[in-house]
Amino acid sequence: MKHLITFFSAAALTLCGLAEEDKPCCCAAAKDAIVATVKLYIAAGEKGDSKIAKQAFAPGATMSWSENGTAKTVPIQALYDYFDKSGPQTVTYENLNVTALSQTTATVSIDTCFGTTKFKDMFALVRSGDKWQIVAKTYHVK
Repeated sequence: MKHLITFFSAAALTLCGLAEEDKPCCCAAAKDAIVATVKLYIAAGEKGDSKIAKQAFAPGATMSWSENGTAKTVPIQALYDYFDKSGPQTVTYENLNVTALSQTTATVSIDTCFGTTKFKDMFALVRSGDKWQIVAKTYHVK
């Protein structure tokens, strides 16, 4: 049992990207900040307000999906336009998970429902200064 605990402790430090540098791990604080960033995306959808979304996304962020078997990628402005055009709507979500985390990068997956359309969203985030920004959003319509 002791070896199992040691393994998980070492894995947690490696997950934070800190084991080799012997810095204190700040995983909980980083995860909270990452989740808060993704919740800005959710709030933007609920209110239909791109100004809220812009707080979560990096200026050069992109949005990608597969359409008829072909990968499509557009600047994140397309999402901002969608939020502003659609206006306020009901948004529900579940299974918000930080799936990978290092000192400066993270990935998140979440199941969302905007109005009646269900999505599997995935986000790539990068730490910029003291905040996390979404640099890429990918999604699948369920």
